[in-house]
Amino acid sequence: MKKLILILTVCLAFGCKKDLDKTLTKKDWRIESITVSPAMTIGQKTSTNYMELMGPSSCVSNSMISFSSEGTYVWSSNGALCDLLSDTSIKTWRRDGDQIFLSYAPQSPLILSGDKLTQTTSTPLQEGIIYTFVYVYKSR
Repeated sequence: MKKLILILTVCLAFGCKKDLDKTLTKKDWRIESITVSPAMTIGQKTSTNYMELMGPSSCVSNSMISFSSEGTYVWSSNGALCDLLSDTSIKTWRRDGDQIFLSYAPQSPLILSGDKLTQTTSTPLQEGIIYTFVYVYKSR
């Protein structure tokens, strides 16, 4: 009986892992919001809404992540002048529970919760300020 329970537990664990991977790879993840704290000033505008500061046609406001089942991903955007951001390196991802680690920022994993991915990053000290960004991607 104990062996049967152990086998069922292992099968369930592998089944759940594949379901979460399918959730990632079967959908595109589009940026929903970017919050910056403390508030940032760009031009004459000060806000914690980074997408508003950058404008609706900016690369960051139109960004998307697509994950492949082979462990690679593509970050892309259809914003203005985004074609100038050329990066042909192979980018990889791995999942550990609800955390998605991207090769470009392994210290700032994305957290999967339902149909959203959330990532928190910080900038180095700039003029005495460290900015913290919270990116929220929603599946489509």
